[in-house]
Amino acid sequence: MRNRGISLIVIFHKRLKHLRQVLKGVENGTMIPDEIILVEMDIKKSFIPESLLDIKHYLLPTTETSSLTIAEARNLGAYWSTKDILAFLDVDCIPSADYMKSIENLQIQDDCLYMGLPKYLSEKVKTVDEYKLKSKSEIHPHRPEQNSVRQIDDYGMFWSLTFFLTHKTFSKIDGFDINYTGYGAEDTDFAFNAESLGIKFILTPFEVYHQQHSFYRPPLNSMNSIIKNCNYFYSKWKHWPMINHLQKFAERGLVIWNEDRTEPIEILKQPTILEIEATLVVDEPYS
Repeated sequence: MRNRGISLIVIFHKRLKHLRQVLKGVENGTMIPDEIILVEMDIKKSFIPESLLDIKHYLLPTTETSSLTIAEARNLGAYWSTKDILAFLDVDCIPSADYMKSIENLQIQDDCLYMGLPKYLSEKVKTVDEYKLKSKSEIHPHRPEQNSVRQIDDYGMFWSLTFFLTHKTFSKIDGFDINYTGYGAEDTDFAFNAESLGIKFILTPFEVYHQQHSFYRPPLNSMNSIIKNCNYFYSKWKHWPMINHLQKFAERGLVIWNEDRTEPIEILKQPTILEIEATLVVDEPYS
């Protein structure tokens, strides 16, 4: 029997400045979670400054940064938690002041998968100021309207940046499939598993603010893991995830793929270092 309360779970690899901003956002909240579980994927633990927060810092030993064990890290976060509500937050996402209180007030139900509202910062932030975070952020153009608590049927809209559910429901879904490693598709797979079990998918307007960071458009640096994960996803669901990335890879002649394909994606060649470097985007709100 788990204790009543909320476990906030954050997994991370590097991004320590972002993590400090996240923890500052938690400190500034109108309600503090009962415990914070940090799961670090790296060779050794990083230094986490002392805090009044109840932080439990664990290490998932990881040497290969191109194939981070994201699914396993989230599962371990749930395993090491002690409370009945699990709130997962991306290391890039600063919670709004009322974020945790809103989760508590919602009275989370079993057999429901809830998602918060990620808003994307238009510039880097050095301090966690609620007014500035709200005024300098915007909703992703590909997100559905999310100004109330409501159930939707499109489980492909689940993003793991900000979500929460009971531990019982997480266990019913059987956590994240650890066959996914590196970038891509493990969160969509999680949502599809929830749908197959009749678990409701519920959007909420509880805001978090996504900090800017560099990324690749398209993510040629992660092509191998994306292809591996997409092939595995298709073998389970007969549906292709991450279509926008796969299309870009195919247009560049790197892979053989189209939306009607039923065979595993075939890699024709690897992108060169120069090709990868040319796709680097420095500090934009979203990809």
